[in-house]
Amino acid sequence: DSVTVSALAEELRAELIGAKIDKVQQPERDTVLLTIRGRSGNLRLAVCGGVGNARVHLTSAGYENPAQPPMFCMLLRKHLCGARIAALEQPERERILIFHLDAYDEMGAPVQKKLAVEMIGRGTNIILIDGEERIIDCLRRVDSEMSALRQVLPGLIYRLPLQQTKPDFFEVSPGESRRMWSAYDGQQSPEKWLLDSFSCLSPLICRELVYRCRGCLENLPDAMDALRDTVLAGEFTPWMLLEDGKPRDFSFLPISQYGQTMTGERFDSFSALLDAFYTRRSKAEEIRRRTAALRRSVKSA
Repeated sequence: DSVTVSALAEELRAELIGAKIDKVQQPERDTVLLTIRGRSGNLRLAVCGGVGNARVHLTSAGYENPAQPPMFCMLLRKHLCGARIAALEQPERERILIFHLDAYDEMGAPVQKKLAVEMIGRGTNIILIDGEERIIDCLRRVDSEMSALRQVLPGLIYRLPLQQTKPDFFEVSPGESRRMWSAYDGQQSPEKWLLDSFSCLSPLICRELVYRCRGCLENLPDAMDALRDTVLAGEFTPWMLLEDGKPRDFSFLPISQYGQTMTGERFDSFSALLDAFYTRRSKAEEIRRRTAALRRSVKSA
């Protein structure tokens, strides 16, 4: 969710601002791997634009590169190698990270470029932008037949996705959120009301807020205030939820709504959390695929 992205961005700024991009690889169709020379030595940044696994984080996982790099990888190498990361922006608390880069053109003149990572459901994308805000290229091109509202194509001016009209939960005052809650009529579940009334809240966090009321919905405004204070104070806890030892979800605070059916694991950083979550999940998915193939073979035999 957007809060996890905010916490992750703050963490990455400490490591990446001023760092130089030395190498660009694309080991998988939706994954770009940047080797970066930072203050603490060489780092590897995974930038994943796959639907369902979009993320940005430092990684220690091993990746196998294809014999022939994809065209998008060759383009990124041309524009990003040698560039320095000048800033990392998260626009309007969206699930978007934009890397501002100080680079050089073919003649050696300094230029500004951006790498936008949009982690927004089916609209997930990785977009390279020039100093005039024009799209150089992107991982997924979106034409007018695919979307009438927003096209993402080389040569077009880069524009942010349409923003939600719901108020930002963390910008609404305690008094205003209590006024909104006073109009709750019980026609929908309280977690659905939270999701429909505010932006920046995920279904997991909405359920957690209601769970923390312990069956007394009169306490929901207090739970909302406590969450808002925690986030605005920057008090985050990288937290992974596991079911039978398998990763199921993650959050920026401990989750207790599942009781004994799931366990929690705390991490030292959000990069470590995301690296572990998706590495374990991909291994479990690979085992599942191989198991399914073996079952089909045995069933046929």
